[in-house]
Amino acid sequence: MTDASMLCTGDAKDGVLIVAVLVEQIREAQIAYELRDQLIALIQEARPKDVVIDLGKAKFIGSIGFLAFLGVRRELPNGRIVVCNLWQPVRDMFVVSRLIQTASNQGAPFEVAETKEAALERLKA
Repeated sequence: MTDASMLCTGDAKDGVLIVAVLVEQIREAQIAYELRDQLIALIQEARPKDVVIDLGKAKFIGSIGFLAFLGVRRELPNGRIVVCNLWQPVRDMFVVSRLIQTASNQGAPFEVAETKEAALERLKA
């Protein structure tokens, strides 16, 4: 079991909260809910305009895991949220769930970038 205090870390700069998710798998409801709560706490503390979520360590996200990210969307209804550093299976799950923008799905709740730096550049546009 993952220590609840270590599910994610965040750093706010220039109105953008950059969050690094620290768990490799988000497949259990308890982990998903704890991650959601920690993400929301970071947003409430930083009060960012936009959020970048670095998922480079997350090699698997089950359907329950998306609750954590949808909680972020509800907490930041008018901000932009960019997920980055997605492993291919995780990217595929986001696409199948229609949660990231693709050529055929521009209305998705999250944007996607290859790297954290690319995500930050995307937010400047």
